[in-house]
Amino acid sequence: MNAALPDMADQWTSASDNVQGITFSWRIRQGTGGAPPLVLVHGIGPGTTGLINFAPLLARLPALHDVHVIDLIGFGGAIPGGRACTFDVDLWIEQIGKVLDHAGPDAVLVGNSVGGALSLRVAARRPSLPGVLVIGAPAGQQHATAALRAFWSAPADQNALAEAMRPMTAGCAAPPPAVVAARWPAAGDHAHRAAFAAMLADPDACLRAAALPAREAASIRMPLRILHGLQDRACPPGPMAQLVLDHMPHADLVLLGDCGHAIMSERAADVEAARSR
Repeated sequence: MNAALPDMADQWTSASDNVQGITFSWRIRQGTGGAPPLVLVHGIGPGTTGLINFAPLLARLPALHDVHVIDLIGFGGAIPGGRACTFDVDLWIEQIGKVLDHAGPDAVLVGNSVGGALSLRVAARRPSLPGVLVIGAPAGQQHATAALRAFWSAPADQNALAEAMRPMTAGCAAPPPAVVAARWPAAGDHAHRAAFAAMLADPDACLRAAALPAREAASIRMPLRILHGLQDRACPPGPMAQLVLDHMPHADLVLLGDCGHAIMSERAADVEAARSR
């Protein structure tokens, strides 16, 4: 929820691929080399895109990395015409895999919120991944909190969007107007609002679909770093921590104090430090 949004001028190109008959595109920022490519998978909320979600991290990333920023199918620049978008975990896992194939074998996967849960599901299927960074993922969560239900509803106007975003931070701070304004073109569009509401009509079922099964959790062996805010009202840290304690002895779990679900903006330096380890 940082006010600084990434500059699209000249530095971003696009690529495209096809999954299950759907053509999708994603953004690429070419690096100067000397560091592994990064593939960024956003979380889910009204008006979300990969660039908006990861703006605070993108502002900090060194120029060495090639950066691939995904819009999950149903969001941003990946909304297929004539087809209803659903909360389709298998489709998204396949989409992420396609982008990883383009990024190359050295690519590190970075996932935020539901994008973090999806990244863990991908990691269980791709043991050759060199590393995964997971940020505020509801990977062990079965039921939606009131804060998540409010955020996963189509806002009536920009004020309603801002109110739904408040509980995402530890102190319930108002989001910067620039971030609300950047989200609103999609969040406020009638067709997008209807599709978003339909996709998330049953938040509990969505969480269960994205959750990381115990058997998959135990299979992950590559370097894995998980960041979670202690004051996360949308995706409380308990289920994720329990999943790690019970099934993921190889994972590094860092619980961040004075931090809610908006880790990217509240603790951007910690995210950058975890990425560079």
